[in-house]
Parts: sequence; C-alpha cells; structure tokens
Amino acid sequence: MVIPQRIRWYLLPLALVPLAVIRASLMAEPDTFWQIRVGQDILRTGRIPHTDTYSWTAYGAEWHPNSWAFDVLLAWAYRAGGLTAVALAAAVFIPLAGLTVALLARRLGPTRPALSTLIVFVGFVPLLAWFSARPQVVDYVAVPLLLLLLDVAFRPERSAHRWAALAGVGVLQVVWVNLHLVAPIGVALAATMTAGRFVGRGVNRRDTVLTGLLAVSVTSLGTLVNPFGWRIAVIAADVHDSAGVIKEWGHFTPTDPLSDVLLTVAVLGAVAAWRLRLPHFVLPSILLIGSGLYAKRMLPIAAIVGVALLVAVAMASTRRRAYADSRRTLIRFALISLVLGEAVLALVKGAGLSNPRYPVALAERVPSDCRLFTSYTLGGLIILLRPEILVSQDSRTDLYGRAFLITAHEVEFSEGLTGLEATGADCVFIEPASPLAVTLATAPEWRSLGDERNGVLFVKNAVALGD
Repeated sequence: MVIPQRIRWYLLPLALVPLAVIRASLMAEPDTFWQIRVGQDILRTGRIPHTDTYSWTAYGAEWHPNSWAFDVLLAWAYRAGGLTAVALAAAVFIPLAGLTVALLARRLGPTRPALSTLIVFVGFVPLLAWFSARPQVVDYVAVPLLLLLLDVAFRPERSAHRWAALAGVGVLQVVWVNLHLVAPIGVALAATMTAGRFVGRGVNRRDTVLTGLLAVSVTSLGTLVNPFGWRIAVIAADVHDSAGVIKEWGHFTPTDPLSDVLLTVAVLGAVAAWRLRLPHFVLPSILLIGSGLYAKRMLPIAAIVGVALLVAVAMASTRRRAYADSRRTLIRFALISLVLGEAVLALVKGAGLSNPRYPVALAERVPSDCRLFTSYTLGGLIILLRPEILVSQDSRTDLYGRAFLITAHEVEFSEGLTGLEATGADCVFIEPASPLAVTLATAPEWRSLGDERNGVLFVKNAVALGD
C-alpha cells in the first residue's frame, strides 16, 4: 500500500515518539513540582496567586506565576496519573514541535517527508535536554508556528489567507502568553520579519508595511490578553535580575558542548535562510541567536527554527532533490534504523517511568512542625507533596532577585552551621554532596532521618525525638 505524501508528512510526529518517551523517563526538574501545586491551587480557589504562600522566607511577598495556564495543565495531568502522567504530558510537546517545524519547512520550499523526518529527528536529539516538563516546551511549538503564520500573512496565495493567518497569529499569541509569559518575543519576531520582508527584492513595500503593522499590532494586543496585562514586562524583569546566578539565564559560553551544538544549528539555519533568499527569516533568526548568546535558555528556540530552515534548504535546488531521490532507499533505511534504535531505548527507559528520580520517601518523612531549610532544587518537591510545610527556598527563588538567591546559596555552600543557625531552621532537606550536608553529617546536635542518591534529611535532635 502506497501512503500518499500528504499523509506521510503527518507521520513525522510518530517518529519522534521514542524521543518523547526517553525524555519523559528523565523528568526531575524542580520547577515542575511547585508548578503542579500552583495549578492545583488555581483549580481549587479559582484565582491566580499574587503572593507567596509556599515559603517562610518570602511569605506574603508579591509573586506571580509566569505560566499559570501551563500549571493548570500540569495539575490536570497530575490528577489523572501522578508524576508519570505529568512527564508524558510534557513529552507530547516533542512530536508537536516536530510537526510545526516540518510544516514550516514545507511552507518554505520543496521537501521530502523521509529526508525531512531524518533531519528533524537528528536535530531534535541535542534539544532533548531542554524539553523538560516546564512551560518552555510551549515556546518550542509556538515560535515555528508563529513564523509559519506570519509568512502566510506576508506571502498569501489569496487575500483571505492573509486575514486568516493574522487571526491565527492573534489566537496563538493569546494562548501562548497565558501558557508562558515569554510570549512577548512574538512581537519582536513580527517586527524583525517585517523589516526583513521590507528589504527583500521584488516585494510590494507598501503592502509589506501594512501587513507588518497589522502583525505587530495583533501580536501586541494578543500579548496583553493575560491576567497581568502590561505588568508581564515587570515580571520578566524580576527574573532577569537573577540571570547571573541561574545557569540557564547566563550568557553563552563556548565551553558548554550542548550550547555549542545548538548555536551551530541556529547559525546554519540563518545561513540557510540567506541561501533561500528569505531575508524575513534571516532577521528573526539573528534575533533569536542574539537572544541565545545573551541568555542560554533562548538557544533551543533559535535551534528549532534553524532545524526548520535546514530542512527547507536541503531540497532547495533541483540537483539536491535529484540526489536525494536517488538515495531514497538509503535515507529511509537510515531513518528506520534510527527510529527503531530509539524505540528500543524508549522501551527500556519507559519501563522505569513510575520509578521516581527524586527523594519522595524523604519528603514524606519531614516533620510537619519544623522550620525547614531546603535547597533550590528540592524545595519544589516539598511544596507539592507536603503542602502544610513552608520551605526556605525553591526554584521560584530567582523571581526574588539576585541578592535573595545569593543569601540562600551561601548558607548551603559557604556559611555552614553559622548561617543555618541564623535562619532558625531545625530541619534541613538538601543534596547529599553539598558542603552543608557534609557538615551536618558530623554535627553532634543534628541527626539524619535518611538519605538517598539525590537527597538527605537532617533534623535537630530535639525535633527528631519529638520534644
């Protein structure tokens, strides 16, 4: 049976399912835990939190979740099947991103399903580490889809297509900004695409300017349709204040091999856009690359767009298409071999999906009446599993600024018992390898209630004895 080419395009996401299962088996991101709790609280109260009620160090301070709708989705998944369901639900964004990349590439030039799937599959492997159960996965679907819709608006086959595309841009922007507040980058992408289209050859500049103004207006208005309105810029600035402490908000460094690979893919994508004579994709690519150099967490977005452009350029010439067609059997063999190999690995990894990679048992043993000092990575687990206990810090701490982060970091990694005593904490839940854990292991007034590979629980003797 011969499968029509149009149908084969939509089989591309299936090839990425093994990668999705493998990524789901690796879920251990600290943000995910407190985000589930936030989603639960939103569903329970019908309101989005505006103050911190999860930590004793910042209790009552102004705080806003930057992904409230995504948090609700996580809470629904958690209700349906616990953390396993959460991991699988987040992993679904991998094939979704693959589909949007393929559709964008197909829009930009003649392509072949098998070769396109092979390029996307290989290109997504270094991106796996970034497809965590966090709202960033929404960006990896939204950006290529936004660029696709904007391209239709600028180069419509019919006038009606332009208006439909602009309407789609508006809907996408509204959905995106409520799933993740990074959506304002869509406005910048619309502006740079307009500029790129304007400097292109053989274009109607008046039509380009009008369409560009509409695109920027629609993305701007869509961005404002969120519970915080224009204040999302303030929330983003609060996170930016901690960029020097949080690694993923740090600047690009060539000593990180994964970042090097992603940057290479993004740059090659920009070159591909130039070769395709698509200046309205060159400028957005440069914008994303620049953002990635400034903050590493933006590199995956640039790389995903780069993958789409590389797929498009792979078949851009008659000669390359003829060569690929002559190697069709080899391409299919390579693709099937890779997918089957990943499928076997996915079966092995998938069997351990229900085995937690985080110290759940220790979290359950924390005394409910103690003043708990937590590490940055383990605080979120307590917030989810022990809602009656307040934490000292968690991975939301970056929203309180650089000084707050450094203070908490010094207690765990430099000040030791002196800094801990100053906090008044009588329970400690941190990573075993931290200097504070090593100190507490030999401190006579403290005792361990248990330790695991990625967590250790200490309490003062009085608390442990129930005094």
